[in-house]
Amino acid sequence: MVKLKSAGLLAVLVVLFLPSSRLRAGDIVGALAVPKADQAVVYVEKVPGTFPGGNAKMDQRGKLFIPYVLPVVQGTAVEFHNSDSLQHNVFGVGADKFNLGTYTQGMARSYTFNKLGEVSILCNVHPEMEGYILVLQNPYFAQLDANGKFRIASVPPGDYVVKAWYHGKTKQQNVKVPATGSVTVSF
Repeated sequence: MVKLKSAGLLAVLVVLFLPSSRLRAGDIVGALAVPKADQAVVYVEKVPGTFPGGNAKMDQRGKLFIPYVLPVVQGTAVEFHNSDSLQHNVFGVGADKFNLGTYTQGMARSYTFNKLGEVSILCNVHPEMEGYILVLQNPYFAQLDANGKFRIASVPPGDYVVKAWYHGKTKQQNVKVPATGSVTVSF
């Protein structure tokens, strides 16, 4: 019984002494007018702290990279699957350069993205194929819904630069995120 009370007291003390900014967060909401909403990303350029990478997937289907643009946190391993009955090659140019070679249907190869920035994803077997990986510093990003709207949830309060990316072009705005509620951004 004493151990449970001590553990409960410790948990309360930890919460009380955490910086208040860690307990609060606001949302960034808005809209972006682009011809193809599924090919755009809105993100917070830099947020204090370090953020772990994870795992993600990009497929090759119908001689297309799907999704067309994939935002990931720096350090993320992306698996490139081949769902076509054709051979494909995956290579990247830009902020990071790599070549995974040529492989057939049902196979997948992986690459870990450790350099921030935009990477064009291409196939040397099918030069018309193109996709993008956006390697970001933090997980505060969103892709647009079918109506061009987005929500970046639970951003720590503070002053930030928010960027909208579409086909290699960016626009940016300065934003002050509140401790609670949301701020609206319009590009």
